[in-house]
Amino acid sequence: MSNQPSTQPDLDDKSNVTADAAAANRENHMFTEGAEPLSLWVILGSALVVLIGGGVLFGGGNLFNYTSTVKPDYVRGSEPGAENSGPKPKPAMIAYSKVGGKFFVACAGCHGPSGAGTDVYPPLANSEWVTGPSLRPAMIILNGCEGPITVAGKTYSGTMPTQGAGLGPKELAGILNYIRTSFGNKSEKLITMEMAQNALDISKKRNGGAMTAAELDADFKRDLEGAELDPNILVDPKTLEPVK
Repeated sequence: MSNQPSTQPDLDDKSNVTADAAAANRENHMFTEGAEPLSLWVILGSALVVLIGGGVLFGGGNLFNYTSTVKPDYVRGSEPGAENSGPKPKPAMIAYSKVGGKFFVACAGCHGPSGAGTDVYPPLANSEWVTGPSLRPAMIILNGCEGPITVAGKTYSGTMPTQGAGLGPKELAGILNYIRTSFGNKSEKLITMEMAQNALDISKKRNGGAMTAAELDADFKRDLEGAELDPNILVDPKTLEPVK
């Protein structure tokens, strides 16, 4: 007998060659099932769907073109309740002053948040220049003011730069109403956008440069011109136009 070791695997009593082969075959089937190549018809069908979809979405760009899908004279109506979704009307003086309050931030550095002023810059509170003839404060805002100015019996020497850059009638009217009704001031006359436009027109005709108290008193000590508006009438808080 040969003493060479056998190359055949040793099988013990518990080994079951048939069962192991069956399990391996099932496992191989699990990994290969569904991995068959796609049918050429499936690929062609998918490509056709993509081409048709692309043509519908992007062909001519008209699928979502509003003007191509409605009649030329069609007017889209408001959604239910849309007419009540905007800002609620407010009394004119309140609406105007709220607009002006947003711009007063730039003035608070010199005149103080409470309008009390400083040793250099005059107060806005209880100032005859603020609550008096309305053209004077408008011209100061639009052109600036230099030189001594006497307010409530005290003389101030601070120079105020122009604040008129970018101001339209809405903003100017807002600022004037704000300072005339704040800090204890109680002006009952509303400065309208029409009146503010009057100030803008007058200022435009002037040669420019900062104004002096003497010039303001001599040439601009009068009220702004324009139709008056009840300060309690309801207006749109965005446009400041009366609500009909």
